[in-house]
Amino acid sequence: MSGAGRDFPADARAALEAGQLIEAIKIVRQTHGLDLAEAKDWVERERDAAVAVASPTGRADRHDLPGAAEAALAGGRMIDAIKIVRAERGLGLKEAKELVDRHIAHSDTPFGHAEPGKLPGVLAWIVLLVVLVAGGAWVVVGG
Repeated sequence: MSGAGRDFPADARAALEAGQLIEAIKIVRQTHGLDLAEAKDWVERERDAAVAVASPTGRADRHDLPGAAEAALAGGRMIDAIKIVRAERGLGLKEAKELVDRHIAHSDTPFGHAEPGKLPGVLAWIVLLVVLVAGGAWVVVGG
């Protein structure tokens, strides 16, 4: 039985707050003698409860990503986004990828597209460069 009738260890809570999910699971296993699955379930419930309390809406919104991860997605760097989510949320690879995938599925900004106003500036410089090169070639050739 995972956390039934037991107190969640303070040092495991501190590890969770520091984003160290695996360390929190180790602490819970050692403190209460639970198997890996029970300890993992209990730690994840505690983490989700903490996210729900911290959320302004009073519920955990698992689709929110750290800003750096959203920026990486906007630039088309999904692997970087997953790495950021893993580091900041203390998730495993599978969980982080699922979270990023859910975010992409529910996002207004498609994967690989920069935020509005950012890409057109770069695109305008590229178009200007192509026009200048074409114009220079036309002048050299004697058009």
